[in-house]
Amino acid sequence: MEPHMATLSEAVPQESSSYTSPLRVLARSFQKSRDRWKQKYKGLQDRIKAFRTEVRDLRRSRDRWQAKADYLKRQLDELRAEARRSAEQPPPAPSPRSSPLPTRHWG
Repeated sequence: MEPHMATLSEAVPQESSSYTSPLRVLARSFQKSRDRWKQKYKGLQDRIKAFRTEVRDLRRSRDRWQAKADYLKRQLDELRAEARRSAEQPPPAPSPRSSPLPTRHWG
């Protein structure tokens, strides 16, 4: 008989096994255990993927809000600087053609 064609009973000697159940029952039990482990692992992998997606989306959102806040801060700084410049300038002198006080005509 070829070495790779060994039967299950030859691969696992009965006298050295600590299991008392028949091999077919053990095989089914081990398969169910493996399937449960794979299902649990798959569920965890799905949760990890969902968390990574959520983190990515939150980072993008945070970056967008940060860029908007930076833009608005620059605008505010420019408006404040403009207001300071206009407050520092003296008011325009009255034109010589107009009188400084309005006159009232009684008629």
